[in-house]
This record gives sequence, structure tokens and C-alpha cells, in this order.
Amino acid sequence: MFQQTYANAQGTTNGNGRDPRLIEGIVSSLPLFRDVGRSSVVLVASYTRIAHCRRGEFIAQQGERLPGVIAIAYGLAKLVLPRRKGEEKVLRFIGANESFGEATALLDRPCQVDVVALADTMLAVIPVRPLKQLQERDVTFANNLIATLAGGLLLLVAEIDASIGRSSAQRLAAYLESLALPDAGSDACAVQLPVTKTALAARFGITKETMSRLLRELKERGLIAMTGANITILDRARLAGIAREPAAATTIARGQAACI
Repeated sequence: MFQQTYANAQGTTNGNGRDPRLIEGIVSSLPLFRDVGRSSVVLVASYTRIAHCRRGEFIAQQGERLPGVIAIAYGLAKLVLPRRKGEEKVLRFIGANESFGEATALLDRPCQVDVVALADTMLAVIPVRPLKQLQERDVTFANNLIATLAGGLLLLVAEIDASIGRSSAQRLAAYLESLALPDAGSDACAVQLPVTKTALAARFGITKETMSRLLRELKERGLIAMTGANITILDRARLAGIAREPAAATTIARGQAACI
């Protein structure tokens, strides 16, 4: 699937259709290239191609080989482990200035997940060859690459720990609290769900109905106000407290409230 997308990208971004400044801007905004010199960014950008995917299209599919590291210029996508009977496990969402495929592309391994566009998305396809060359001669880039791969491992471990040791309510509370601006403090903070409730439910491995019920419970407890995808966090401290308390305590507290 992606090979065709990449072939189309090569055909539509050559010559006058290619915007070097745009591509350089996309590449330089990635964590992989933080503090990397401009000459290195320009070199990598010269190999990079742009591709477009519409909402609902596969960006990549499990088992295929990626042509390089894939970065998102704008839009949104989900990384999914497909299951039987059409079910799926959403591993994470990726948006602008984020990338995927570093490990599989650099090791020349098949893609381990399906990647699906959740909105019309512009991609930057960075071939492996210039990345390997840069890795050998640029310490800053090499350190950024190590940090990216290590960070991905830590996120995976945290996800496994959360799925085993935390309730759906805790995971939702932690997710909503993470959407708030870091400097918002304890004041009321307006946030917007970047994905649909259905996609978010799949991220937590629950049904859409359960997701709606959990949001309603948070609203009834005075922690959030909600209008469609727009959410106002009314009590960030208590929301963070729910995310961090033992799962059993969360369940008991909810049960006691229901009995009163």
C-alpha cells in the first residue's frame, strides 16, 4: 500500500512541483533533527519526498517494508495492531512533527503495525540512506536517534503497564490531563479531543459506549465540562489524582458513590 503512495509521491514532487523550503521546514521540525546543523538538514531534505493520504486511507500496512522514516507534516494518524474479526488495538496517535518507522526502516524489517490516516494528512518520506550516513558523522543526530528509539521503548513499557495495572477510568483521566497545557496550572483549561470517541475508545481497548459513560462520570463528579469534542478541565489536580491512584481505589470510590 505504502509503496504505491511513495511511488505517487516521487512522481508528483519532482521538478517544479517540489518545494525545498517546505521539506526543509518539515525535516527541521522533527525531534530527530533538533539542534542538527542546517547543512545536514538540507542534505536530508534533498532526498525527502512528500506524499498525501486522505482520511481513512492506509499510510502503511503490517508486513510491508517502508521506504524510510515517515514524518507527518500535518494531519493525524493511528498506529494499529490488527486483530481478528476486524477488531484493532490502537497503540498511539501521531500528529504534526512526529514520525514513525525509525526502527523498522533502519533495520530493514517489515512494518509491525497498520498506520491509518484519521484526517487528510501530508507525509514526508525520508529514505534510510542519508539517515545512516548522518548517523555515522553527526553526533547530535545520532543522540537524537537514540533518544527517539529509547523513548519509544519506554512508551511501550508504560502502555503495557497501564493496560495491566490501571483501569479504563484512570487511563482516560491521564489522557485528558495530558492534553492540558503544561503551564495551565490548576486553573480551568479548555482542551479538544484530537480524535473521535470511537478512535479513543479503541486506544483504551473499550467500547464507544463505555467511553461515553466514563466521560459522563467525570462530568458528574465536577471534573470536566463537555460539549462534543470540546472539553473543559475544571479540576486538573483531582483528575491527575484519579490517574495516579491505585486501580482498586478508583473502583471502590466509584462504587461507594453509586451506593450513597
